[in-house]
Amino acid sequence: MVDRLMLPMDKHLFCSQYFHGSLETAELSIRSWTLIQNFAPSNPYTIKKFNGWQSPAERLNQFRYHNNWLQNLLVSASQRRHFNRPQNPL
Repeated sequence: MVDRLMLPMDKHLFCSQYFHGSLETAELSIRSWTLIQNFAPSNPYTIKKFNGWQSPAERLNQFRYHNNWLQNLLVSASQRRHFNRPQNPL
């Protein structure tokens, strides 16, 4: 199962010349690739198999903010700041 996920990531890394640049740009590259993988719509067979859930993120959360996958990505990504609030701000 892990190989199925790692092969496309290896292809992405190869096309972007692996970690060519700083550590920050490498992290941003991997994060952006994983966001697209989690929110981009699956093929029609997979959507039908999972009762209309279009992406892995929708299947995990059992919730869809918007019918457009890009809107779902933007809403979910914008909530990161809300959920990562410090517990004891002093």
